Amino acid sequence: MRLNIAQRKIANIARSTENNDVAEKAAESLPETYSVQEEPTQEVLFQPNPGPQTNFLAAPEREVLYGGAAGGGKTYSLIVDPLRYCNNPNMNALILRRTNDELREIIHKSQEMYPQAFPGAKWMEKKSQWTFPSGARIWMTYLEQEKDVLRYQGQAFTYIGFDELTQYPTPYAWDYLRSRLRTADPSLPVYMRGTTNPGGPGHGWVKKMFIDPAPAGKPFWATDITTGETLKYPKHHSKSDQPLFKRRFIPAKLMDNPFLYEQGDYEAMLLSLPETQRRQLLEGSWDVAEGAAFSEFDRRYHVTDVFTIPDNWRKFRACDYGYSSYSAVLWFAVDPATEQLVVYRECMYQNIQQKIWRLLSWMWKEMMDKSRMAYSTARVGIKEVIRVLPWRNK
Repeated sequence: MRLNIAQRKIANIARSTENNDVAEKAAESLPETYSVQEEPTQEVLFQPNPGPQTNFLAAPEREVLYGGAAGGGKTYSLIVDPLRYCNNPNMNALILRRTNDELREIIHKSQEMYPQAFPGAKWMEKKSQWTFPSGARIWMTYLEQEKDVLRYQGQAFTYIGFDELTQYPTPYAWDYLRSRLRTADPSLPVYMRGTTNPGGPGHGWVKKMFIDPAPAGKPFWATDITTGETLKYPKHHSKSDQPLFKRRFIPAKLMDNPFLYEQGDYEAMLLSLPETQRRQLLEGSWDVAEGAAFSEFDRRYHVTDVFTIPDNWRKFRACDYGYSSYSAVLWFAVDPATEQLVVYRECMYQNIQQKIWRLLSWMWKEMMDKSRMAYSTARVGIKEVIRVLPWRNK
């Protein structure tokens, strides 16, 4: 583009200075016209929404769950996230859905974006894999049966993403594939990412792993969801007993996706759902589940800030030994002014009754023998029954 503005620009500067003659002469020495090269415009293929979606794409923690309400842009975020490392030839990512039919949506969206973001990127249908000019790879496949994770035995990935994580009834697939997460490239970090809505067969374990340990949005050290203990480096490691890695839950709601939220019809559809599904998919509530004993539970009303329980409050505990499920103990304090119960501690163990039953069966068998030795061993058995009760002295 050729513009005749240089003289006028310098003249304007001259009029604003004390030494106008110098500036005017400088202006006169310029050519009548000069060439200005326009910067080429770049097409923006994806721009994350401010808030949760941006936070998810920038999260540095090893394991991150992004989810909550429907319509928050979760799946699209999972497709975009690994692209930041596709200039590295050592990049090897794996994105999973539960079924092949569900996987097709992810593949279709990636086919719209990947070739534009990385010219030369190719989708190989037989391998279910994207290859990039750098040599980086992104696998997109399905994992219908949890035992199918054994297909990846011996392989290494730098990025693993699960779309709709609560569709997996146990944490086995997530935990196993964590063992496939490694790299020899110090410039390439390793990540696991999950996206999901509340509900589904895996609601319970996902909630224990990502929701319960810390407030939403706050990083925390990864814990064993069975014992609650922090995962640490093994004893022989140079970082022995140090925490292993951090997790984080980033919640998103429909209003965090302006495109869907402003349309209004998607919100109206969610409002028409039954209460449990509405609270899960519209409000992103993890405190409700199908078949829950207290479906009306809402932490906005039923959870209080941490406080020191006064000494004059009466305390007691209650136990449900369970049979096929968890054994549970709750510790209560009673507010004398309102008679409200405050649960300030809990203890849950699995299969505790089976352990007690095995010990009692052994004791009964031994006591059938009238010998003194049998009586002595039975007394040892009674002590063992008491020992395995985890809430005995708590």
